Amino acid sequence: MENSYNEIKIEIQEFLAEIEKDEDLSKILDKYYKGIQVFLSRLIYKPKFMFIGINPGAGFYNYEGKRVKRLSPLERMEYVGQDYKLAIETRELLRLAGIPNSELNNSVKTNYYFLSTTNANDLFSLLSHLKKHKVYYKSKKWINKLIDIIEPEFIICEGKTVFDKLTKDRDCKVSEIDNVYYAEIGKIKVIGYKRIFSNILQKEKVAKVLKEKLSVKL
Repeated sequence: MENSYNEIKIEIQEFLAEIEKDEDLSKILDKYYKGIQVFLSRLIYKPKFMFIGINPGAGFYNYEGKRVKRLSPLERMEYVGQDYKLAIETRELLRLAGIPNSELNNSVKTNYYFLSTTNANDLFSLLSHLKKHKVYYKSKKWINKLIDIIEPEFIICEGKTVFDKLTKDRDCKVSEIDNVYYAEIGKIKVIGYKRIFSNILQKEKVAKVLKEKLSVKL
């Protein structure tokens, strides 16, 4: 599995070198780009859960005053023991679904886009300037490759945008009840929810769907 990820890692490094030497992008990167991070967890084969957000925030940049550059997995899942809002909301979601928090450290956490920005608006502004470097195509390719090598049982999409991107152009039926979204990519169960900033909307209903799908054997 690590060898498979190393292929992605090399492509990411080549992409970074490309955009960093593009002089036309200098001011754009200074304005929006806060670094890059692929994982916020360990790299685990066949975990029960894989969490996918839209992109990393600017926490490291704000705290350290420099861009983050982490292409390797972490030693532990960032949501364990961290008290920022989405970490707290995710732990509460699992609690409501009857899932022990210990399961978090055996989960994988990543993002659809690996580029770090202060907020989603900055992300989409940055991406729009990276079109010539095929950022949309490459991001889609990388996240799909990650899913293929990790083979999670569940993917939790941390926002409807991510759910839509993962299920687009796939032969899978999408259902929606009370702003909770569900699909299956092959044998992988995919659940998505809406967010306002880091607040999970309809958290109890998301937990209900998660609990129901956990009880259904593949």
